[in-house]
Amino acid sequence: MKLFSIIAFSLLFGTVGCTQPVLKKIDVAEAKSLLASKSANLQVVDLRTPGEIAATGSLPGAEFIDFTAPSFLNKVKQLDKKRPVLLYCAVGGRSAEAAEILHQQKFQMVYEMSPGMNGWLAAGNKTSK
Repeated sequence: MKLFSIIAFSLLFGTVGCTQPVLKKIDVAEAKSLLASKSANLQVVDLRTPGEIAATGSLPGAEFIDFTAPSFLNKVKQLDKKRPVLLYCAVGGRSAEAAEILHQQKFQMVYEMSPGMNGWLAAGNKTSK
């Protein structure tokens, strides 16, 4: 009985105060709202290639981390795990993979915008060149 109490106590207090990383798929409207929120402290990451970015522009304030580049993981490690991250690519495939990687690396809040830049543009939203 004493051993059971010690284990129960350890489990209870071992998990209190620990936050679980959150991975959330969001649509273009939710992404636009997040970008407009000054209190979000958001890290915006464009996962597309330089050619794709040159062709369509990017979301305001986006950092460019080409998902297909060999330096992808090293650049991801430079992001702040405690600040929320909004990931996007062209249609959602690369961002879904990248979101899972960041989630596994214990980033506290990861948003994945689907359907990506194509959806952003289709909704009539502007980009930065």
